[in-house]
Amino acid sequence: MKFETPTKAKINQNYLRLSSSSLHCATTTTLQKRPHRRFSSFVRPSHQFARRFAMTRRRIKKELAELEQEPITGCTAAPMDDGRDLYHWRASIEGPPESPYEGGTFHLNIVLRRDYPCTPPIVEFVTDIYHPNVGEKGDICLDILKQTWAPALTIQKVLLSITSLLCDPNPNCALRQDIATMYRDNREEYNRNARGWTKKYATV
Repeated sequence: MKFETPTKAKINQNYLRLSSSSLHCATTTTLQKRPHRRFSSFVRPSHQFARRFAMTRRRIKKELAELEQEPITGCTAAPMDDGRDLYHWRASIEGPPESPYEGGTFHLNIVLRRDYPCTPPIVEFVTDIYHPNVGEKGDICLDILKQTWAPALTIQKVLLSITSLLCDPNPNCALRQDIATMYRDNREEYNRNARGWTKKYATV
């Protein structure tokens, strides 16, 4: 009996046939399994984001309705773009009576992030104001806008707290140290400067 010795060409053909088959299975297995893992890990965050987004919008609309039903004395707040942009608000605060800001109207921008009220709003003065707790760019040093924020707090509470800050500055949380020093050491000069800024920037 004669045994056919496999030629080098046949060996290569068989090797390629086996190799391509193995490669095809590995590729097919990978393609079959990988989309399943990606799909399952992709859907859950998307679903959670949609739920959180809907909850945020409901919360903002609820606060807006409450502000319309029970306006804050001396304050206004509403979404920009004729109410269409729920995440960007324009607010105003009248200078409290018997404060150096009396007679002025101070405008603020409010940005509500997509995970509000889990995170605090970003609130900044648009109107220049002479105050130790308001930075040169309008940022505000206020505890409820940072470490003591809680989801139960509202835009209404924020505006009331800022109004209170105008009456009673906190020099220990100063964003402008020179003004804080003036407030501590020379209250009369501080009040004079604050009234001058109010007249210059916050009155029509």
